Amino acid sequence: MTPPLKTRPIRILLVSQAIATLAFAAIGGLWAGGHGAVSGALGGAINLVANFVYALMGGVVQPATAFGALFLILRAEGFKVAMVLVQLILVLVLYRDLATAPFILAFVATTLMFGLALRVRG
Repeated sequence: MTPPLKTRPIRILLVSQAIATLAFAAIGGLWAGGHGAVSGALGGAINLVANFVYALMGGVVQPATAFGALFLILRAEGFKVAMVLVQLILVLVLYRDLATAPFILAFVATTLMFGLALRVRG
């Protein structure tokens, strides 16, 4: 079995999210200045980091059964959701100058990109 970070769908997902994050940081910078750029970058980085860790968790153990594979996927997905929530709370609490529009747009766009990985042929 190929480690998840070496599979084409995950690589395309992570690269696409990184490019989108940079684009939203640039757009946020033009829209709301420095804080807009940081907000756009943070919005995209939340999902980028969570999906990277999701892919890492998928390669830690090689399940022997279908139940083991299902458990692995559900555990990784649960951890990803928890990471997203913790990162969202940290950003909202610690970054007082958050520009909400670039942050939310980048977050939603990179969240929707996860569906891209499901459509890419391995």
